[in-house]
Amino acid sequence: MPDTLSGSKRLDWLKRQMDQALADVETITSRAADEDRELSDSEQTTCEARRSRIAELEPQIQVEADLAKRSATYQDMVSHISTAPAVERKHAVERSQSTELVEYQTPGQYLVDYLTRSENPQAKARFDRYHQRALDHQTTAENPGLLPVPILGPVFTQQSQRRPAIEATTRRPLPGPGKTFQRPRITQNTLAGPQSAEKAELPSRNMVVDPVTVTKSTFGGAINLSWQDRDWTDPAIMDLLVSDLAASYFQETDNAFCAYFAAAVTATEALATPDGPGLVGAIYAATATIFGATNGMPDTLWVAPDVWGAIGGLSDTTGRQLFPSVNPSNALGTISPTSMAGTVAGMRLVVDKYLPAGTAILGDSTYVETYETVGGQVSVMEPSVLGTQMAFYGYIAWLVLDPNAFVKITGVPVIPLDNGGGTPEPTNGGSYTGKAAAKAGS
Repeated sequence: MPDTLSGSKRLDWLKRQMDQALADVETITSRAADEDRELSDSEQTTCEARRSRIAELEPQIQVEADLAKRSATYQDMVSHISTAPAVERKHAVERSQSTELVEYQTPGQYLVDYLTRSENPQAKARFDRYHQRALDHQTTAENPGLLPVPILGPVFTQQSQRRPAIEATTRRPLPGPGKTFQRPRITQNTLAGPQSAEKAELPSRNMVVDPVTVTKSTFGGAINLSWQDRDWTDPAIMDLLVSDLAASYFQETDNAFCAYFAAAVTATEALATPDGPGLVGAIYAATATIFGATNGMPDTLWVAPDVWGAIGGLSDTTGRQLFPSVNPSNALGTISPTSMAGTVAGMRLVVDKYLPAGTAILGDSTYVETYETVGGQVSVMEPSVLGTQMAFYGYIAWLVLDPNAFVKITGVPVIPLDNGGGTPEPTNGGSYTGKAAAKAGS
């Protein structure tokens, strides 16, 4: 039996499916490990789906592998047995030689056969075979049906299942019953103070706990898949559809939360000057406002991508970068162009593409909560039309417990993308300085 066996096309397909499923699990878990975090809900759902697929593929691969081994054993058994008689092989060689094309080495050889072909049978045979060389050309244009179209996997997708803004909130489970639920919140605290005299009454005030009503929202997407599309595609379309439906769900919920969050925060703090010192001053002023309202310190800065890009390029009055990514020395934070993670003045930096352009929200993450139950994939067969209806859904809600715990920072000198017409203008009333001015003027 040979050291390497030749498998069937189905075995090759099953192996590609197994390799893809294993690679997906490895990619997701490695990415989470590199970012030093637990798997998100979406990543956990995807890993479970891939592990189920691996369990389905293993017995099928075993069957095809056994068949390949038996085929190799049979070929090894009969490989030394010839089925054609020796005389037939001799005739085959003679026929091959008789049809061999002639190639004259010199013009003289061709002229001798041309002049003697009427008298010399061998010369005539060589001459005739030489003129059979005017053959038709066979190219790929004549046989397109024989040319396979390879597919280079895995399938590339731009949809991420990450939700940075939601992941930075306080995550809580979503209650099961009812369309709404109540989140209790203390609106009046008890009172304490000095005793005016011995045995005098101490200050007293009752505590008031008011409920905040939170409304659940349902998000999801559906598709109707034909069995032919399910059975004939490679890579298998069903796994791709489930993964893409999940990504669409997570992206849309992130989009909706960002719109709610940006609208819920109304307090603002503007940069005194559209530069690095102005940003630092605005952060300190906003922190003081938050502390004065809640007696707590902010811990997170949520920003839109354009604000992230602007902050990363800010420098102080001496031209030193405020947030260097390489060899920082007494820096106010770290921002790297290779990662959306970082810190700004000790605050966790969260970048989300769904936050409105120019948005920068400083706040305490314990004062914004999200509640979610991911229902995941559901499906139902349609035998009469050979189809499968598939859906991915979840229930989600969110709540800013106290808007006073958040402040929008405005006036960051953001340079919007130039879409091909005119010169970009600074937003938020900012102006260009330093490298930003050079870019705008180029």
